[in-house]
Amino acid sequence: MVMQAAGFPDPVADRQFYEGVPARRLAAFFVDLLVILVLLGGVTLVVALLGLVTFGLAFVFLVPAFALTGIIYRTTMIMERSATLGMMLMGIELRDARGERLETVLAAVHSAVFTAFSYLPPVMILSLAWAAWNPRGQLFHDILCQTVMINRPEG
Repeated sequence: MVMQAAGFPDPVADRQFYEGVPARRLAAFFVDLLVILVLLGGVTLVVALLGLVTFGLAFVFLVPAFALTGIIYRTTMIMERSATLGMMLMGIELRDARGERLETVLAAVHSAVFTAFSYLPPVMILSLAWAAWNPRGQLFHDILCQTVMINRPEG
C-alpha cells in the first residue's frame, strides 16, 4: 500500500481501497438511517403524544432528538469500530489522516459536521458532486475532518 503525505492510500496505486465505496457509502447511510429511526422509536412516541397535548409544539423537539441520536450513534460506533452498522454491513470504514481509526474527539466532530451538513441540502448536493469528482470520494465533511472512507482492509 502506497501512503501519501496525508496518510491516505493513493487512489491510483491502491485503487482497491476506493473501488465501489460511494455506492456502499450511500447504502450504509440508509441502513444507519433505519437504525437511528429504530433507536428513536420510544422518543418519537413520547414526542408524538406530547405533540397532541401541546397542539404540535412538542414536535419542535423531534429534529434535535433525531440529530442528537444520530451524532451519539455515529460517534460511538466510529470510535469503537471505525464504522457504523451500515458501514460494517457494506464493508467500509472511516480512517483519519494517519490511516488509523478515529479517536473520540475526531469521531464526534466528524459525526456532528456530517449531521449539520445533512440539514443543508445545497451543501450536501455540492458535497456529493465533489465526491463524484474527487479520486478518494471524500465528502466535504471528510475533507474538513481529514478523513477518508475506504474498503475494509483484509485481515
